[in-house]
Amino acid sequence: MDIEITKSDLKTIVSKNTQNNRFNAFKNKLAQDIKGFLEKAHYEGWREVVPGKHPETAYFAYYSRELGTKAYLCVRKIKNTGLFKPYAIIDQDMFDVESINIHKEKPLN
Repeated sequence: MDIEITKSDLKTIVSKNTQNNRFNAFKNKLAQDIKGFLEKAHYEGWREVVPGKHPETAYFAYYSRELGTKAYLCVRKIKNTGLFKPYAIIDQDMFDVESINIHKEKPLN
């Protein structure tokens, strides 16, 4: 997977906080090494883009790691470049909400 990480991507990740301040601090630390997170991550699946949101995005893919607590990295595939960009690091509660829309197989595009 070709992943592009910019300062703007990291700012987006840091700005997406949960109600759990301990997880927020953990997430912000994980954001410092996205490539390291992905090296040992487990692919969870992908979901379609919500209609009307993120028109530049083909789909979102989810990867997980167990690091004392389970964390999920959400990356988006950009339509025109084919690159992946990190979007959010979420906790189990947020993933549970998203998981009803997740397809386990690899996406076609």
